[in-house]
Amino acid sequence: MPLALNRIVVCAALLLSMVGAAAAQNFTANFWLAGLPKNATSCIAFDPQFTLEHTLTVKDGQATLTSPGGIQTSLKPVKPGVNEEDTDFAGLQLKLVAELNDKTLTVSDKYIGCWWTAQWQ
Repeated sequence: MPLALNRIVVCAALLLSMVGAAAAQNFTANFWLAGLPKNATSCIAFDPQFTLEHTLTVKDGQATLTSPGGIQTSLKPVKPGVNEEDTDFAGLQLKLVAELNDKTLTVSDKYIGCWWTAQWQ
């Protein structure tokens, strides 16, 4: 096989594998957040909103987090396998971080020091 044709075949195979890998990242996960033991006492008041079932949907690299407690937000990709969003919710300044490779979600508050985490299967 001529060298130029060989390179085209290798590039096409690489491109197809990348498309397949991207498609494999599309998923929906349901999970429950849990407050960390180090949370301040005032964080417990927010547990009912955060300990309900949450749904993380990832499609084509875009992540969306929803919950019956009122969270509905898109998380932006910040690096491969990590999506984040800063948002206000129930008087909290939240940072949401979804680590897709580790299958974890962390929700933290900037001012009070509240943390909730979850891992999905």
